[in-house]
Amino acid sequence: MNIGIVSLGCAKNQVDLEEILFFLKKNGFETVNDPELADAILINTCGFITSAKQESIDAILEMSKYNKPLIVSGCLATRYLDELKKELPEVSLFLPLEDYPRINEILSDFFSKNFDGEIDPRKRVRISSKYEAYLRISDGCNNFCSFCAIPHIRGRFKSVPFKTLQDELDILDQEKVRSLTVISQDTSMYGRDINSSLASLVREIKKHDSFDFVKLMYLYPDEVTDELISEFKDGKITPYFDLPVQHFSDRILRKMARRGTREEIKNLIYKFRKEIKDPILRTTVMVGFPSETEEDIDILLKDLEEIQFDHLGCFIFSPEENTPSFKMKDQIPEKTKIERYKRVMKLQKKISYKKNKDRINKTYRCLITSYNEETYSYSGISNIFAADDIDGHLDIYSSEKLNIGDLVEVKIVNALVYDLQGEVISIIRRS
Repeated sequence: MNIGIVSLGCAKNQVDLEEILFFLKKNGFETVNDPELADAILINTCGFITSAKQESIDAILEMSKYNKPLIVSGCLATRYLDELKKELPEVSLFLPLEDYPRINEILSDFFSKNFDGEIDPRKRVRISSKYEAYLRISDGCNNFCSFCAIPHIRGRFKSVPFKTLQDELDILDQEKVRSLTVISQDTSMYGRDINSSLASLVREIKKHDSFDFVKLMYLYPDEVTDELISEFKDGKITPYFDLPVQHFSDRILRKMARRGTREEIKNLIYKFRKEIKDPILRTTVMVGFPSETEEDIDILLKDLEEIQFDHLGCFIFSPEENTPSFKMKDQIPEKTKIERYKRVMKLQKKISYKKNKDRINKTYRCLITSYNEETYSYSGISNIFAADDIDGHLDIYSSEKLNIGDLVEVKIVNALVYDLQGEVISIIRRS
């Protein structure tokens, strides 16, 4: 049987889908890109914020036009299961997260076909490029930030067993993965529930020489230890630090139920820059949180100007059901939220452009991942950007034909606000 796939949401959601795809493939299913050729269509949804929920619903309605059985999995199907069953009769089967452990039973009934086995976190059909992979090291979250629904969707924090990750690293090594992105809802928390630590896991990752790039995403600032920072000093882990700070006003941080203070966050960032060579710093911030004042925004802008993050994402506060912030007083008018968002992004645009211009004539290792026949340029993974291009994009030009998987030295020759252009000056290793 053929199954069509629609993948929405974050990288953690993608890993769920990759595990499901392996299970389906093991039971005789083939994936197809054309919905017309599918016997059924699986839509893996996101339910995090309003825009993501709408995107998921739009995808379901779009796929319903093909008159194929629709299976809806993921966070939206988990968070709003009862409502969706009433409002979306187009969906043939909802597969919420809590049903994944008995997927064989559910799909056996649905397809009137015997399904064997279960979902195995060590085995996936990866939908990233050939040389890239995500390593999801935990699920759920214990932080209960007052704006976030993740603990209500994904449950409490639970580390993936260390042995499972060892096995998965061995598999990714055998599959010749060159770029590894470590993900979780709270990566820096890893291991605390199983008598281990993120630093221990990083040391395990370092045993695999196949990984040219290893990036740790979603590091909760107050959980980053000196032991972890020291693991970056030998250069085996990419000096890319993703620290979602959310704000710099201590008053707003407290209302958000975020741990740590403005001063502690800034001290951590200064420590990175002092102890690690050429670190890349990324963050996310939120504007328009209930009761946020002009003074709070001024604090945020002042510190963003001072710190000069390489990359920054800004979210406009979205009141989410079943979170404390949903019913908070002093909600900020939408117009004011948008105006504050524009102020933050205007500042970051200036910072990003300056930092990119400073990179001209510098050289970076890059792993070639694709070729664009329209622009005659290659794409690649480097220290500068996250693997999913959320930060920006590097266009790579070469006088010599390159292969996907080549490791090259690239000189930056042109800078745009968020993107860079570079030319290959040497080939370090052929794929």
